[in-house]
Amino acid sequence: MMEPSDMIRDAFTLDYEEPVTRAISELPKHKTCIVVMRGKKYAGIVDDWTWISSGAKPAAKVGHIAVHAPTITKKTEMLEICRLFFSGPYRALPVMDDDKLVGVLARSDALKMLSDEGLLGRMKVEEIMDKQVPKIESRASLGKARSMMYGNQYGKLAVIEKESLVGVLTAYDIANLLDKPKDKLPFRRSKERVDDIEVSSIMREEVYTVKPEETIVDSARKLIEKDVAALIVESGGKPVGVISARDLFSCVFKPEEVGLDISGLDENDRMFVDDIREDAKKTLDKLRKSFEVEYLSLHFKKHGKKYSVHGRLMGRGFVFSASSFGWDLRNALKSFLDEMEKMVHKEKEGRIERRKTTPRKTERWIE
Repeated sequence: MMEPSDMIRDAFTLDYEEPVTRAISELPKHKTCIVVMRGKKYAGIVDDWTWISSGAKPAAKVGHIAVHAPTITKKTEMLEICRLFFSGPYRALPVMDDDKLVGVLARSDALKMLSDEGLLGRMKVEEIMDKQVPKIESRASLGKARSMMYGNQYGKLAVIEKESLVGVLTAYDIANLLDKPKDKLPFRRSKERVDDIEVSSIMREEVYTVKPEETIVDSARKLIEKDVAALIVESGGKPVGVISARDLFSCVFKPEEVGLDISGLDENDRMFVDDIREDAKKTLDKLRKSFEVEYLSLHFKKHGKKYSVHGRLMGRGFVFSASSFGWDLRNALKSFLDEMEKMVHKEKEGRIERRKTTPRKTERWIE
């Protein structure tokens, strides 16, 4: 049986002071992430999504947008590795030997080990997919797409025309576009701003999809083959859900092992973990009155003095995801929890309405 230590790849590093433009130009060459170092000390990781979600200008220092992803060692067990990949949108985890960087473990390699060892089970995609599909019309502007991605922590948007799936736009597509010289940009008019470009001009027409009735093992195989973070769930030519690598990592946990997962807090904000747990558990207690809630994950990110919270709520037969921003940690969390309550309430009302309109089966009299 292959061990996680057998899957370690070489790490590409950049100094903390390097400009973001250097990271953007290097990302296509490295299929995992860039590890940012401050001298000989690990400072974080950068990938295409890190940059687009930060909203930083290309001239900014790469260290300012680096995300302090958790690290592992060669001895870290697979269950813990899965938990760490589940805890945040990390394309790879740095592997350390004491304080020395020895490589990275790619998300796709960890997923392959889960699949090869038969640890994913036999569930269908529709059982764990997120039914909220981030989507945008093909004729919408790139500025609107960037706003949706940045404001909601989306790494991918389904591109639609009259509700039908026609393409996909990723954070990488945008990062790659903005790194091109202006004379190479797909402008329709020479003076057109980047944000005015139509999504259809840069979207990818090849969309990696999976059907709701396929198994999560099928989705794992496609995620590994295409080396992507998520697949759009498609039915009848329309996007009906999203299934991500994080959804699959969550399958190796029992509900009581996950419960409430908090990640992304920097050293100064970790003192508030107990307060965050208390507020989150109050909301979970309310939600459990309506649904069988299995876990809630919360990923925090600091943008200067502002905070963002992105999270997922999963239970039996549903997955909800949401994002929020706030000028302080608690307000950002409150906005997120309020949004989750609204979503669950809406789902509850929808189920009640569906029960009312679904004909009941009646027993026939037997004479």
